[in-house]
Amino acid sequence: MKIFKGNGEYIFDDDNKDDVRHGTYGKIYPYNDNKCLKVFNNVGFHRPDPIITIKELSLPNFYKISDLLYNEDFKYIGYIADFYKPDDFNILDDKEYLVNAVNNIFNGIVTLTNRGFLVVDLHTGNVIVNKDGITVIDCDDYVKTNNDNMDTNIYRYKSMIKTLLYDYLTKYNVKDLMGAYQKLVDLVDINSLNIDHFNNVMRRYKKPIDYFHKSLK
Repeated sequence: MKIFKGNGEYIFDDDNKDDVRHGTYGKIYPYNDNKCLKVFNNVGFHRPDPIITIKELSLPNFYKISDLLYNEDFKYIGYIADFYKPDDFNILDDKEYLVNAVNNIFNGIVTLTNRGFLVVDLHTGNVIVNKDGITVIDCDDYVKTNNDNMDTNIYRYKSMIKTLLYDYLTKYNVKDLMGAYQKLVDLVDINSLNIDHFNNVMRRYKKPIDYFHKSLK
């Protein structure tokens, strides 16, 4: 299949490419300038609305979209995005880093919700963590609806944050992991539609991990 940018510029024929990674819903090809192409497995299954919106808004801590991709029949088949590589940076060691990311992603989810999107497939598998930040990727399944999606979207966002923080807690090999988890449940507070409690708690500690230390003794 021949692949084109939105302006009609030909990129390549993916039948002739072998440097490809296979994901659940598509193929990922390396591109120039630290970018990648995501080409969907099923043409016509995905709508371009969420990617157009992500590209337009350029939300902090969400992946950056350069262009949409089309086939010879000008059907939407994917997009070009910045490529993000994970590293071993520990998010529980840097308060400013974590607080900025948590707030930026929260604000991004609220913005997308106000644009009418239902957040789908938001989990730690679609989040890249490195020293430059926490980045949400693979927003192509977000669905535009006529419903009020705020409760659902914030719940899914907070569930993702809670899981992400728990994953990093396990890297400390803590003795009282259950106690740390209970403090995590209180910190994230998935039943609230804001993150004020998270910000107020983090403000009192030098590092995020310090909040958990009482339960780790």
